[in-house]
Amino acid sequence: MTYTTTIGRTALPGVRLRLARLAHDLERGRSCLLLLPTRLVNGPGARSEDLLDEVLHELDDYVLLPPAATGDAAPSTADAWLPSQRAAPDAAWWSGLAPVLDYDDGLGDLFGSAPPATPELGAPTLQGRPRRQVAGPSEAEALAGLLERLAKEVNLQGSRADGDDEERDVLTRLVRCRNGEPETRPVVVRGWRESAPSATGHLLRRMVAVTKEAGLPPGRGPRALVVATTDDLPPGLPGQLAREDVAVHWWWGVAGRLDTATVVALSRPPLDSPIARKQLFEAVAQATITEICGPFLDIASALAARWADGCPETLSDALHDAIEARPAPEASLLFDQPLAHGPGAHPDETLLPAWNAAAVESWDGRLRRHPAHFLDNEHAMASQVWLAQNHVLLPLLDASRERFTDIVRANARIPLQRLAEQYGPRRDPDEGGVPPSTLIETMEVGAMWGAFRDGAIALTQRDRRHLRILRDARNRLAHRTPLDGEGLQTLIKELCR
Repeated sequence: MTYTTTIGRTALPGVRLRLARLAHDLERGRSCLLLLPTRLVNGPGARSEDLLDEVLHELDDYVLLPPAATGDAAPSTADAWLPSQRAAPDAAWWSGLAPVLDYDDGLGDLFGSAPPATPELGAPTLQGRPRRQVAGPSEAEALAGLLERLAKEVNLQGSRADGDDEERDVLTRLVRCRNGEPETRPVVVRGWRESAPSATGHLLRRMVAVTKEAGLPPGRGPRALVVATTDDLPPGLPGQLAREDVAVHWWWGVAGRLDTATVVALSRPPLDSPIARKQLFEAVAQATITEICGPFLDIASALAARWADGCPETLSDALHDAIEARPAPEASLLFDQPLAHGPGAHPDETLLPAWNAAAVESWDGRLRRHPAHFLDNEHAMASQVWLAQNHVLLPLLDASRERFTDIVRANARIPLQRLAEQYGPRRDPDEGGVPPSTLIETMEVGAMWGAFRDGAIALTQRDRRHLRILRDARNRLAHRTPLDGEGLQTLIKELCR
């Protein structure tokens, strides 16, 4: 999911709320993992650095780790910063990383059933997507480089006692790095700029462990903020972290209806007339764009700018033009995702490839496909147009129906009691006596039209036309059928009369 340029990201309420929750967890002393979709990091127009700037803007102070120098040799001081190596169960399995003893040992990152190997370009991952090629440093060298960069940023390059393992462990030394006081600024790591996923996973787990080992209360020990994609971490790591120690924030379901509606409203061409009829037509157009695009804000902005006439008949062409100018996900990711179940707090394993490719998102408690899905599915598009029309027009139709009941009462040709009994809503016999005026107030437009056809009420030609337009529109919307351009214009003109 990308962002429109017509509004600052922090101005969107959904983004502000998500960043505030992240900052709140960091202020409470918890380490945090922020997971972004891969398209936000690697796709065209990737905005990961911009988003990181917004995250850092929410923090009072932090330590931003410089990126790894990809392709370089291991640092000359690598072994000086590694914890002492202990005997491994099998030398063939040893990756060069020391296990994290106590609490969370992190063995899932460090050992495997086969000797660790550098993934080849295009090799399949757990989610069925190729992982970025890792070249140059081994896992041990990558961790050493990360720790050395961390030591430089927090000025921990003084003399060390070579025989003291804890003094050689940079993360342990964070507990008393400043005159015996612990380092409490969040250490921010850009996972997509690290050369080995295991190094980032080790940092998260070890940061929690050293705080517990030192007996520090929450908020008084070292903490980390890792911003990454699922491809930047060891497989399954987010689900393995203890949530009471590390808060996992997925960039999932961030944008809601209010965010999309805001982007659409700011991207629409100005009205050439301020009359109420055009304002109502514009409200229907904006609601339609919001329903069609959902959480895909870049498409919503482009469609809002292109679909100038707001006519349902031109919507498909305008959407095609808006999507054609931007890369769309693979067709298999658009159509093969089951969306029957609820979205959950984060994308499950089956949805990860589609989420990483910006083909699926969570929006207002629903799973939503990329709008390209609607280009070859007229029924699905018609359903979204109907939802938008129903959302905007149904309250106005009901208000107009209530006003018309005064005309029905004033022009009744039969007693009101009889009119209410024959054409009013059905009621339970046990309800007792209900005043006729109350029953007439709840009479549906279809029943009013039936009373006119039966001669129970007398209507002028103008009132007949008004009632018929209301009835036709209400019937179409009640049967989940959207109004076409002509029907929409006719109804809006009548509602604004």
